[in-house]
Parts: sequence; structure tokens; C-alpha cells
Amino acid sequence: MKNLRDTFRDMTPDEMRDASREAELDEWRRSNRFCGRCGATMRPHDDPGERAMVCGECGYTAYPKIAPAVIVLVTKGDKVLLQRNTHYKGVVWSLVAGFVDPGENLEDAVRREIREEASIEVRDIRYFGSQTWPFPSNIMIGFRAEYASGELKPDGEEVIESGWFDRDRLPEIPRPGSIARTMLDAWVSET
Repeated sequence: MKNLRDTFRDMTPDEMRDASREAELDEWRRSNRFCGRCGATMRPHDDPGERAMVCGECGYTAYPKIAPAVIVLVTKGDKVLLQRNTHYKGVVWSLVAGFVDPGENLEDAVRREIREEASIEVRDIRYFGSQTWPFPSNIMIGFRAEYASGELKPDGEEVIESGWFDRDRLPEIPRPGSIARTMLDAWVSET
């Protein structure tokens, strides 16, 4: 599964789902070999239909955990917000994205991430779709939003460059197979 990121663009959605599930479960099993409460060895749940690891000493039960992240396509008229992130390879430009904080709903996460990374406010937040993202156990939840106010400014730490781009003048964007590319392709095809 180490090469999953390099091969997912060649997979069908069903193949990606299955490969993602296996990668996430493998990571979960490796991370739950020992009990997080008492340190004893964990074992699979007695019920094969129950996806859980159980501690034979203290009875703690661990279920797979998924960390939700939001990804947002922000438009300002006929332009799209793209940014270069410090952890991207090469000069790939992508959408605003980040993890959902505890106690935060998805829309609040969208607003916070955009405010933190780009210093702007948005309106009309709407759901686009989602994609399992097994690196290691995430789900990317895609949204669209419209620019509302503020001056675009990258945070300078995580985001090193931000800009508004026309459909016909996009820089290097994420490869096919990612939700970021799917969202961008859908926006480019709009008339």
C-alpha cells in the first residue's frame, strides 16, 4: 500500500475505495497492537462482524478512527483561489484544505481554514463531494464557497503563495484521481 498515492489516479472509484479501506485498516491494526490504556496486547474482536480490537486485560475496545478534513474550491467571479503549500512536491498549486478541529462543524472548519491560510472570508458554502484519503486514515470532504471579503494573503508558514486564477490560465494543479483535481475539473467545465 506504500505506492497507493502514486497509483490511485489509475484506479476506478471502486478500486480506490477498496484499496483505501485496506490501507486504512492495515494502519489501524499496526497502530492498535497494544492497548492505549494499559499497554497489553490487543486482539481482534470475537465477533468477526465487529471491526474492533479488544484488550484481553482491561477490556478496552478500539475501533478504526477517521480524521475528517475539508477541502474548498473558492471562487471570486470567474477566478479560482489556488495556493502553494510548503509540503507539496514541486510547484503544484491546490485548494485550501485542513483538518476539522474537535468541536467544530464542517462549515466552521471551511471558514477557519480559509481565514487562517488566505486571510479572506467566504459565503455560500456548499457541499461538493468526498473522497477517502488513506494517508493514513482521513476523509476529504469537498466544498465550494464564494469570496466575501478581505485581502488575499498567504499565511507564510504553511502556505507560501496564493492567487486568483482564470480557467484558461491555471498553473500546475493536482493530478487526476484526487478530489482537488475533480473539483477543479468540474469548475473548469462550467460555462
